[in-house]
Amino acid sequence: MLPQPHRLSRSADVANVRQQGRAFRHPLCILLVKSKGNGASRFAFVASKRVGKAVVRNRARRLLREAVRLHLGDIQPDWDCVWIARPQLPKAAFAEVETAVLQLLTQAKLLTDVARTGQ
Repeated sequence: MLPQPHRLSRSADVANVRQQGRAFRHPLCILLVKSKGNGASRFAFVASKRVGKAVVRNRARRLLREAVRLHLGDIQPDWDCVWIARPQLPKAAFAEVETAVLQLLTQAKLLTDVARTGQ
């Protein structure tokens, strides 16, 4: 589970990121990002009914949440991020989801320099 300071829980904040944020797409998920100015980066995870029934949607959110949690130290602070699961995500292996998360974070330039160089 993500630590409390890294959770984007207010629906107004999520709506703000969805309306004003930049989008980065991958076949498994979509990343919406918006700079917030200060503090730790915060994350929300969304899976619509197009992804599947409740159990499948929960699995999709859990996969995304865990992939982000493992790389929290590599993500730059001061960003609000909304991760949107696509219908193919629950069928993917965790390694594929983690690769998709890292690719999107790299596209959005949210990874720190140390994480990008692999040192």
